[in-house]
Amino acid sequence: MQLNVPAELLTPLVNDAAALVRESIVAELTGAFEDTLESLPVAELPLESLFALSPYMATTSQRYPDELARLLREGALEQTTSIEVELSATLVTKLMTELVADMSARTSVLDAEQIEKLQMEILRRFRHRHMLRILWRDLLGIACLDETLTSLTAMADACVCMASQWAHAALLPRYGEPQDKKGHAQKLIVLGMGKLGGCELNVSSDIDLIYCWPAPGQTEGPKRVDNAEFFRRVAQRLTRLIGAVTEDGFVFRVDTRLRPFGESGPLVMNFEGLENYYLTQGRDWERYAMIKARPITGDVAALQELDTLLKPFIYRRYLDYNAIDSLRELKRKIMLSVKQRALIDNIKLGVGGIREVEFIGQAFQLVRGGREPRLQQRPIRKVLNTLIELDLMPAEDVHSLVAAYEYLRRVENAVQMMRDEQVHSLPVDVTDQKRLLCMMGEADWPAFRVVLKKHQNIVAMSFSALFASGEAGKSEDSRGEKENAADGDQAAMAVWAIVSSPETPQESVTDALQTLGIDVDEALLETTINVCRGAFYNRMSAQGQERIDRVLPLIFDAVMREQYDAIVLSRCLALVRAVAGRSGYLQVLGDYPVALKRLIDLFAGSSWLAEFVTRHPIVIDELLDTQTQPLLLNQEAITREAMAQAKRLIERPLDEQMDSLRHFRQTRELRIAAAELEGEMPLTDVSDQLSWLAEAMVSAVFHLVSLALASRFGWPRCQENGQMRQPEVGIIAYGKLGGVELGYGSDLDLVFVHDSAGEAQFTDGDKSIDNSVWYARLAQKFVHFMGTATPAGVLYEIDFRLRPNGQSGVLVTGLDAFARYQADEAWTWEHQALLRTRLILGSSALHKRFDGIRAKVLSERRSAEALRKAVSDMRERMRKALGNHESGRMHLKQDAGGVADIEFVVQYLALAHAADHPDIIIHTDNIRVVEAAAAEGLLEQTEANTLVASYIELRSRLHRQALHQRSAIVDIDPALEVLRQGIIRIREAVLGPVSSEQSTKSTLTDNPNR
Repeated sequence: MQLNVPAELLTPLVNDAAALVRESIVAELTGAFEDTLESLPVAELPLESLFALSPYMATTSQRYPDELARLLREGALEQTTSIEVELSATLVTKLMTELVADMSARTSVLDAEQIEKLQMEILRRFRHRHMLRILWRDLLGIACLDETLTSLTAMADACVCMASQWAHAALLPRYGEPQDKKGHAQKLIVLGMGKLGGCELNVSSDIDLIYCWPAPGQTEGPKRVDNAEFFRRVAQRLTRLIGAVTEDGFVFRVDTRLRPFGESGPLVMNFEGLENYYLTQGRDWERYAMIKARPITGDVAALQELDTLLKPFIYRRYLDYNAIDSLRELKRKIMLSVKQRALIDNIKLGVGGIREVEFIGQAFQLVRGGREPRLQQRPIRKVLNTLIELDLMPAEDVHSLVAAYEYLRRVENAVQMMRDEQVHSLPVDVTDQKRLLCMMGEADWPAFRVVLKKHQNIVAMSFSALFASGEAGKSEDSRGEKENAADGDQAAMAVWAIVSSPETPQESVTDALQTLGIDVDEALLETTINVCRGAFYNRMSAQGQERIDRVLPLIFDAVMREQYDAIVLSRCLALVRAVAGRSGYLQVLGDYPVALKRLIDLFAGSSWLAEFVTRHPIVIDELLDTQTQPLLLNQEAITREAMAQAKRLIERPLDEQMDSLRHFRQTRELRIAAAELEGEMPLTDVSDQLSWLAEAMVSAVFHLVSLALASRFGWPRCQENGQMRQPEVGIIAYGKLGGVELGYGSDLDLVFVHDSAGEAQFTDGDKSIDNSVWYARLAQKFVHFMGTATPAGVLYEIDFRLRPNGQSGVLVTGLDAFARYQADEAWTWEHQALLRTRLILGSSALHKRFDGIRAKVLSERRSAEALRKAVSDMRERMRKALGNHESGRMHLKQDAGGVADIEFVVQYLALAHAADHPDIIIHTDNIRVVEAAAAEGLLEQTEANTLVASYIELRSRLHRQALHQRSAIVDIDPALEVLRQGIIRIREAVLGPVSSEQSTKSTLTDNPNR
């Protein structure tokens, strides 16, 4: 074993003192080995080099040569592989077993004071022994950084666990076991905080601990005391066992100041007290600290209860941008402390230091962790790598940050390895600088500083990009806008000064708003005054008011510069009112004016989007970083992402599952809408994206509800031809989803089918039920999951009325029964609807069966005249029931020349000719059916072109009306008149003229079951 260090650096460090220490240790080691080894390998050990780099190793080996001999004897220093790259209960248990063995070997008849003294000695010698092992392996390059950090953490965990057990046991003879009011035994829970909690302990670190226990009660021994008193004594003894300084030193410096109320609070607190404190008095920096909190001791059930208690405090259910401000303020205080204490070259707290890397990761955790469980983890590098997975940071930036963090941690460990001192600054002593160069493998001090500065700059730039406030937090583009629009800003600020002043009369407020170029009505005036200075504003906290004061002038400026009307301002004010109670949203819009400007532009383009964002402000996050949120351009990607989200939610409560998938849909729907409004996505692509998103949500919800049902009743089984099998469920999409033409806010027309048949149709669970009952409950749970209004809204409204026999039919139909119904009982209009159907969930075999049924039904030979009359009659009934009857105005879908005319022409052509031209029914969307009809010679190409162009134009107009939440009834302009007349001509050519004798019944169906 040799150090891989240049001789010119190392040789000067190996001085006479190190050599003398080596000689004395060799003599001790020789004596320790003489009974077990014939030849001693001590002469081959790199003792002088290691002692030269780490005076701590030299003095510790000299004082405890038997510990070094023990490590050599057990081979703990030489193994080239290690299990210690990840903290595990097995590893900690192994170390605790070692402590128990050491204690058992030395225990005789001792009194309580002697036992405590012996326990202290054993813990300290244990620590020295494993510090020698850890430093030896690290300095020789046997251990990677992960192993070093994990080994240090495991050693600390073992010491805390053992000390907790010893402290608890020491009190039992006098007080007995502590119990809750139901007689259940209680144990102390020790929370490791900071780097200990994150399993990233450094070489010479103190350990931050919080002590708690589950429930009130008393002990049951000779002298009964309250549980609070018992656990106070346990915590005090544990702290003393670990932290007291004896002739053997200490195990770890223990810091308990992170507990509720700090130094003035009780040393240990029960769950009820913790919950009350964090609910009523917990501060933002405590949320930051609790991210790393990891239970080191405690029973499983108690720890689950504690996790349930703490998680809502740490992670908000919404995007919590207040956290960024809090962390920014915490960082400011740290930097002030660094400056006041004149800390120079501080690797941990300085600019570009370890703490800034941790802040970057933990900012994302605090802001988003409540919505994204993948961020709810402790090790910082795992958090950073999760940012790549979630597309929150570019992979290249994360990899650079991780590399910088690892380098900084190696530097930190190196300076602490020298003397086992809790230092974080670079050494100023020349000899220590040479030691550091040897440990880091750098050639000279200037070269080392260059490498170090490179990593620090990477950290500092990433930190500034995330945390900078004011001008520093804005992009170059927004700074340019700021400089080029100074006059506009001044005018907006002048308006704000007038509007926000309580002394300003209403007439002057109106005049000020009119200078923005808008018409001010009474409703806008009232809303503006209320938000800017009225009762609503006065109810806000000082922080909330400050953020309103920052954002509203920016809104005024944008309205004035872009010449937006009063409606846009009203929409913006509605958003401010909606999110002001969670003013973190206002903060982020104030910090990211480019995002705010984009939001205002989108509000101007769509009242639907404005209402959508106001109702679900969680989607604002999608506007912050368009670079890391690419559009989902293929169906496989969105389905894969949705299913991954569903699988992560399997063990979560139902309400959390429902809200999570609603947020999933909302953020992606906003992304699609923004792309459309900003001209990045045409209508046909929008429909594809919305349809794929809906299909992905159907798959995700089906996965969750079917698993939940199967956990109670098992999976359906059936026996056919003597063979047992598991039947399948399929979901058929009709209408807009079936035709891949979904719009914003559309409901989903679905039909559930199954292929269960034969005998023994029961589920295979302990509580078995009939398959038909299982399917019915599945459909009910599916509709409940989709359509129930939660705080996050509704996922999709589901319509099952197109199933066989309509509302009187079963919720889930057997596939054979579905086929029989379509062949023998379905009305013509149901066959028309069948053209626009797809199986969107089910195996390839089920797809094949359904496609065969659909093709067979649609390809039946029909009387052209009877079909034409049935289709034409149905079209006229729809027009009279649903169309517009005002002169000069038109319902874009239902009136003559509207979308429905095109759809009925398409459906007639498909049903009339599919028997001889099967290609016409391959596709489910109207455009490709029209194209197929032209290709088969069933339509003139000019007619097909007219229908396609007209269909796209009408859908575009309908889409714009929907985005502005306007009626589908519009004034007929010249272009629309030309378009509708062209459609009417084709419709009459295919279906015949409208007859005055046609039925005028105001119903959509001639099926009495509907």
